[in-house]
Amino acid sequence: MLIGADGIHSAVRRQFYPDEGAPRWNGITLWRSTSPVTAPMGGKAMIWAGRSAQKFVAYPIGKDPDTGLDRLNWICDLQVSDAGSPPPRDWNRPGNRADFLPRFADWRWAGVDVPAIVAASGPIYEFPMVDRDPLPQWTFGRVTLMGDAAHPMYPIGSNGATQGIIDARVFAWHLAAANSVQEALAKYESDRRETTARIVLLNRQQGPDRVLDLAAERLASGRDLNEVLPMAERAEIALSYKKTAGFDPAMLNARSSFTALAP
Repeated sequence: MLIGADGIHSAVRRQFYPDEGAPRWNGITLWRSTSPVTAPMGGKAMIWAGRSAQKFVAYPIGKDPDTGLDRLNWICDLQVSDAGSPPPRDWNRPGNRADFLPRFADWRWAGVDVPAIVAASGPIYEFPMVDRDPLPQWTFGRVTLMGDAAHPMYPIGSNGATQGIIDARVFAWHLAAANSVQEALAKYESDRRETTARIVLLNRQQGPDRVLDLAAERLASGRDLNEVLPMAERAEIALSYKKTAGFDPAMLNARSSFTALAP
């Protein structure tokens, strides 16, 4: 069998969908890096600020071995073009602070200094926020797709990586349990294709990040945030996304394990 896990520019996918064209770009560019800093809020919180057209996200991913400081993974998003514009040709290319940092110059709050975090980083990389339309079929004979080759999506909720990992876990489970390769491939696609398609489409609507745009819109009235966007509404948006993406704790605890069966 052949598993096409060769990314958003998958050569395997192109064999079955040769006329698909370039990925869809929503006009937003992401600049990403990591910085050795003292993580805000004791390193036990994720920073998630702004709105869809301009956003800053950061969270600690461990200790920096050289300084002993927290290693903070961060992303700056900016709308730089109209949705539907041709995506940039260069991918994962070195980024330039001057292209985005001026727009974040005054993004400082108690315990959070975005310009200082960016200034402390090593190399910065630039990515367009792109995806592809969900496919009607992944599996052809003994060939199937996985990860970004199957369902590239906007990087919201860390689901680009997460869903690829779940793909592999579910596929391994079916391969261990099925009576044939064809049966394993069919059950894998049945479990994963429609589920990931829903996430692709939900991420186009900003997924859980939608609360940022709702807050910006409703705060224009001058009223208090808790009045115009109650915590219960925010929690429901987050819970709905968790259920769709498959990482709601109650759903995870209720389902069967994906531990592979012994031969």
